[in-house]
Amino acid sequence: MSHQHHHKGYAIDGNATRTDDGRYRAQAILVTLGNQRPRSQRFIDLESFANEDDARERAIAAARAWIDEEESNTHALMLPTDLAPLS
Repeated sequence: MSHQHHHKGYAIDGNATRTDDGRYRAQAILVTLGNQRPRSQRFIDLESFANEDDARERAIAAARAWIDEEESNTHALMLPTDLAPLS
């Protein structure tokens, strides 16, 4: 079973997949849209948990953390510098 959430322009699908040993593997799929179509996808495969809800919560938390980190890195690249362009 999966649950979809949204965070800063991403759709997050948090999955908890049952493994052969009866545990639940936490997985997240992140999708950004452009012109109503998927523009990019990111898959995050995490550790396993005894409880399905714990696995799902971990997947959503990891996806949000990845998005926040990605946003932070993007903003850092856009900082102004004192360098003038070469002409």
